[in-house]
Amino acid sequence: KYAIIGNDSTCFCGNSPGTLQLDLPICNTPCPKNETQMCGGDNAASVYDTAVTAPGPPSSINVVNTTETTVRVSWTSPQAYSVITGYVIQAYITQTYSDFTLIPLEWRVSNDTLVLALPNLQPGSTYNVSVAAMNNDKEGPSVIVVAATVIGTPYPNPPDIEIKEHRGDRMLVHIPEAKNINGPVSMYRVVVSIELYQQGFIIDNLGNFTYAEEHGLPYYITAELDPDDIENDFIIGDRVTYNGFYNAPLPLTNDIEVSLGVVSEKNNVRKIKYAESTKKIILNINEPEEVSPMVVALGAAIAIGVVLLLIGIGLLIILRKKIHLARLQRGSQSMPLSLSEPCVEIENTGFIQDEDERVDYYSNLK
Repeated sequence: KYAIIGNDSTCFCGNSPGTLQLDLPICNTPCPKNETQMCGGDNAASVYDTAVTAPGPPSSINVVNTTETTVRVSWTSPQAYSVITGYVIQAYITQTYSDFTLIPLEWRVSNDTLVLALPNLQPGSTYNVSVAAMNNDKEGPSVIVVAATVIGTPYPNPPDIEIKEHRGDRMLVHIPEAKNINGPVSMYRVVVSIELYQQGFIIDNLGNFTYAEEHGLPYYITAELDPDDIENDFIIGDRVTYNGFYNAPLPLTNDIEVSLGVVSEKNNVRKIKYAESTKKIILNINEPEEVSPMVVALGAAIAIGVVLLLIGIGLLIILRKKIHLARLQRGSQSMPLSLSEPCVEIENTGFIQDEDERVDYYSNLK
């Protein structure tokens, strides 16, 4: 804020004008470049107010620690200032593996804060971190340091391996390109699992083919491929070693699963992500069998017979219903029965009363 000039042309900067104020005539030495102004005198210095209220830049800034999502920075106070009311810290991203736009971040702290952990950063990204001192609403120049966050676990999940052909102890596959917003895609791992019965594999026990044989594990890493290697189709079981992993021939079994793992590596940090759901492949040991025309004809005949049987059952049910309705209608149209002979009343004595002699009225009329 203050410029202090003495000994003809020696200039200093200060945050205060000093406590000992001398009479103005004592500063009687003209300045070399401008004789109309005085540049101190004997054992005296001229003090000029620059009218600058913003603080100077912090003296230093350092990166203390980094994680996947945080950067911890420290700084020292400016050498030139009048009043410091606080600090403003900003982080601008300069390089990232993320596919979405990341906005600059800003934090404001009090004047007694000289260390801060910056949260909510993107893994595997590079930032320009700046710190500037403030005097109320006046912001001074900043100092900048470059900081990089640690890579994170690959995300999203690796894609499924596409099976193109499988025969005998080999399998031809296509490995799709994987995405990773938390770091680079450094390598691809092909995992073979045998007779898992949907149990999956334990990542901590996952190793090469030899390790799996020694420990009796039904799964192993059969190859680790560079990103350039997946441009062409890959053969599982070709008996070649890929980056230390022997690509062993596949066993002749019907229960085989293949899955993909993505390796991300940067600055001596390695993170690996394996596919959460494996894709089950039924390995055909022999050549695919041709279907006999006789089998096709027999299947068609059985299907037709089943259809005709169902139709016959339906017609039988309909016919029975019609017969039942016809019987009901015929019963409702019949005449009731009546007795043509006289009734004989039986008494309680157990004897049958003699019948009256019938009269021949026709003969009497004659």
